Amino acid sequence: MGKVQIYGNLESYFSKVESFLLENEFKNNLFWEVTRRIRKRGKTALAANVFLNGKISMSCMVTPSGYLLLSEGERESWSILSKYVKAQKWKIKGVTGPDESVRSFSSEWSEGLKDLPPVGKEFMIYSSSCSRLLENRQPPSLKVVDPESWSRIRAWTTIFANESAPPVNASALLSISREMMNLGNLFILHKEGVGPCAMGGFGRSTPNTLVINEVFVPKDLRGMGYGSELISGLMGEAHKREVANCLLFSDFVGPINLYDRLGFTKVLTFCEQALE
Repeated sequence: MGKVQIYGNLESYFSKVESFLLENEFKNNLFWEVTRRIRKRGKTALAANVFLNGKISMSCMVTPSGYLLLSEGERESWSILSKYVKAQKWKIKGVTGPDESVRSFSSEWSEGLKDLPPVGKEFMIYSSSCSRLLENRQPPSLKVVDPESWSRIRAWTTIFANESAPPVNASALLSISREMMNLGNLFILHKEGVGPCAMGGFGRSTPNTLVINEVFVPKDLRGMGYGSELISGLMGEAHKREVANCLLFSDFVGPINLYDRLGFTKVLTFCEQALE
């Protein structure tokens, strides 16, 4: 038989679950970021682990946006968690996490109910070890963004937000960009004779990984290899920081993209499902 253990205290929850999350660190990467942001706000969060045969088989927590963030889990866990959340009348807008977890939980949740809205945002998570990607490749030097460059970053971030599919809230993304800049985690690729031609940085982290974020090349400079150079530069920066791996999320839906060509590995599809 399985059971659900609820935690109202983030410290208690994370001390119990972190070793489980680390078993699939790439797939569960958002748990560290959501926890960091909740702590920063000085708030508590509803979190739970599903236990099967005395061991954690799945974990979840309610994000500040009201979505239930799911880890990977054994098939029986989705049914146990869905029934528990319904019975306890948790107020959640939807679920987010690995595609299989989200779809299976949603299927259990919607049993006997009207059809759910179509799946919302979908991203592919890619990973690479820094040493493997940089093998026989000299990464370019990147310039750390400083406040004097903010006007350019603000314009590029706004374009990035509007070009995302679906579009991202520009104000929220600007806040993230500014935080990345203040932490020394936002970079520009500068080419002689061209000037600033690409931006990107590290938006999140896990114990062994940096998450690459906001990779952007202006439209008139695309197709010239600057995106590849930027990614190589970011991997070089991560390697300098003695970080083993990098992750990134991509909403590109074509047959092959920049990260495939660079040698990144597809980890899984990450998605959101509204329940309202």
